[in-house]
Amino acid sequence: MNPVDEFARIRAEIQSLETRAKILRDGFLQPGVRLRSNGFEVTVKNQTRRVFQKDRLPALILNDPSYWSESVSQIVTVKALGSKAADDLELTEPF
Repeated sequence: MNPVDEFARIRAEIQSLETRAKILRDGFLQPGVRLRSNGFEVTVKNQTRRVFQKDRLPALILNDPSYWSESVSQIVTVKALGSKAADDLELTEPF
């Protein structure tokens, strides 16, 4: 399999699994739902975290480059080519 095709397939599988995990997680947050099986147990707890509100800083600090640094990241994306997605692949044989 072409690595590009494999990468696209894996990304699609990950998205599908993440969607399913979100649905299950939302279900665990409902009252009265079973949170234990024969092999696993789900724990639901509240967690508090602090969030820094940089928009409350004065413009003098926000616009001062000495308070900022830059970093570079490599981002890999994939998109389907043409009008058909990978799932719509049709194979035909010449007659």
